[in-house]
Amino acid sequence: MRKHISIAFAILLLSGCSAGDFSTEDTTTTPPPATKQQAQPVNSTIDKSNEQDKNSTEQDMPIYEGIEPARIVIPSLDIDAPITEHGLNENAEMTVPDNGEEVGWFEPGKKPGEKGNSILAAHVDDYTGPAVFFYLKNLKPGDIVEVYDVNDNKKTFEVEKLVAYDRNEAPIAQIFGPSQTPRLNLLTCTGIYDRSIQEHEERLVVYTTLIEG
Repeated sequence: MRKHISIAFAILLLSGCSAGDFSTEDTTTTPPPATKQQAQPVNSTIDKSNEQDKNSTEQDMPIYEGIEPARIVIPSLDIDAPITEHGLNENAEMTVPDNGEEVGWFEPGKKPGEKGNSILAAHVDDYTGPAVFFYLKNLKPGDIVEVYDVNDNKKTFEVEKLVAYDRNEAPIAQIFGPSQTPRLNLLTCTGIYDRSIQEHEERLVVYTTLIEG
């Protein structure tokens, strides 16, 4: 059984999107935004017909199967890069590849294509220059992101929005938390690089949603 980490128990940190981090320690209780399939609040007392409708809705919801990602393709940015598994280091930080060519999948979380938020992270630059996610900021809503497994099974996602957050103010529940639909969030650093602390000032999140696969 794959391990699933709750936001309540894991302090996540994207370590080294160049030399920086992505602080995911969340002290707020803001829930992730509702989706069309998310259940609406109901009164504490409901009649049998409402309960039957609720059960019927749950039974009708699709079952999503994820894949273990091996490669990411972003046609509009001419990106075709390998994906490697990553988790947490001894400092409870989310690790990323130690080079600028690979993309890291947060393996303790969701697989791409599963219901929930799957996370891919990579460097924006390194000592040699631009890295694989350097041009991530140029994505636009409607652009396509493709994720493949080792057998070339594909999940296709569509970009919804790009948001840059102060490195200490990212909405962790929204990025890493539960979702009623399959989502893929791409993470990297952005903003000014502060040499005194060897970190970028902001974190870029590209929110995408599954459209095929």
